Amino acid sequence: MSHHGRQQALQAINSLGAGGGTNIADALKKAMKVIEDRRYKNSVCSVILLSDGQDTYNVSSNVQGTSTSNRSLVPSSILNDDGHRVSLHAFGFGADHDSDALHSIAEASGGTFSFIEDEGVIQDAFAQCIGGLLSIVVQEMQLSMECVNPGVQLCSIKCGSYPSKLASDGRHGSVDIGHLYADEERDVLLTVTIPKSHEPTSLVRVTCAYRDPVKDEAIKVEGDEVTIMRSTAATPESVSIEVDRENETAYKLPILLSLHARCC
Repeated sequence: MSHHGRQQALQAINSLGAGGGTNIADALKKAMKVIEDRRYKNSVCSVILLSDGQDTYNVSSNVQGTSTSNRSLVPSSILNDDGHRVSLHAFGFGADHDSDALHSIAEASGGTFSFIEDEGVIQDAFAQCIGGLLSIVVQEMQLSMECVNPGVQLCSIKCGSYPSKLASDGRHGSVDIGHLYADEERDVLLTVTIPKSHEPTSLVRVTCAYRDPVKDEAIKVEGDEVTIMRSTAATPESVSIEVDRENETAYKLPILLSLHARCC
């Protein structure tokens, strides 16, 4: 920024005045307008929101604090499920901030929510957030899993708050992870039903697709098939009659998928 530009920016900042009320929705709309109109577009883009109160313009008092009303504060351009979300990192300042609203806003955009107790730690909190954004090594990650053996079916996908889809026939599913920071780890727990057999059984094939923010290119990684080896001879042990009846034709088996983002 030139000297003249800095002077204009300082003049604009000094001309700001505080009035009554808190309008989170309009602030976020303005932020998205700035992002959409920018001349140079970075590979990683986020919004940082600092608020010390409750929204007094857009959320009525009778529904204050509900997730539905809080979600209405987020601009539709952030909520668009097009794989190019702008993450929103919210900071609650002081004792009067609306933690429920800020948490819902951050969660809806794939961002984070943090509490700032006093003004002395604002700079460090922002620096830590920006440092994290600079260490993003994976964007728009989607994890896909497909059953290999005809007798195998996906029962459930446990992935925390990440959006997931499970086909009605139980043959394939997916999880939208979004972005990952360097050395960040995420676990996804699958539960599958497998047919009784004495032969090795191929369970699922996992595929990971994401965007490299440095090279700005899409990358697809094919994982190895998850296979379970079967015992040729049963080991004598006492089992529950109820469990044995449930498992006359199939077993349920958990599979843990671990993701680790490495910085190259």
